[in-house]
Amino acid sequence: MFEFRFSSLIKAVLLFACVLGGCDYLSELDKLKAELAELKTQAAETRETADLRRQEWSELKAAKDKLDLQLQHEKELIQQRDLLDTQERKLIGEITYLTGSMTAVVEKARSSAIGTVIPELKLPGRPALHNAKIFKITDDSVSFLHEDGVANLNVKADELPVEIVQKYDLGPKSLHKGLQNLMNQLSAPSK
Repeated sequence: MFEFRFSSLIKAVLLFACVLGGCDYLSELDKLKAELAELKTQAAETRETADLRRQEWSELKAAKDKLDLQLQHEKELIQQRDLLDTQERKLIGEITYLTGSMTAVVEKARSSAIGTVIPELKLPGRPALHNAKIFKITDDSVSFLHEDGVANLNVKADELPVEIVQKYDLGPKSLHKGLQNLMNQLSAPSK
């Protein structure tokens, strides 16, 4: 009987131990389930954060690519500007040379004309000048000494024959004056 009681006692102790162990197991299982639920929540939040970061990264990469394209375009524009600046300086130099050469040619032609005698200078709308000697030439007029006195004929008033105007490059439409105006425009500060 003692045996029976002892084995019953062992069984009861074992059963009690199992019940306590089962309670501990269930308690631990509940804790683990709670931790698992919390980890799932954190994983979802982490996934959302990662998605946001991926989207931000894509936007940053797109902005960087756009900036790189703009920088490349700006570099090309700077190269074009430098090339145009070089060409502009070359053209200005050539125009300056041509203007200087033209001025020298015109002034030489005008100065060599001083003292030239024209036996009969036919004038538009006026009587001709006889033995007209050129004594002064400006951009807009020619002065003559002639048999009847002195005549200062103006280009703007169409007092001179076309041949004289063209030969000495006179008047507002003269090539010399046009080149000088061009030089003045080129030397004026850019706005």
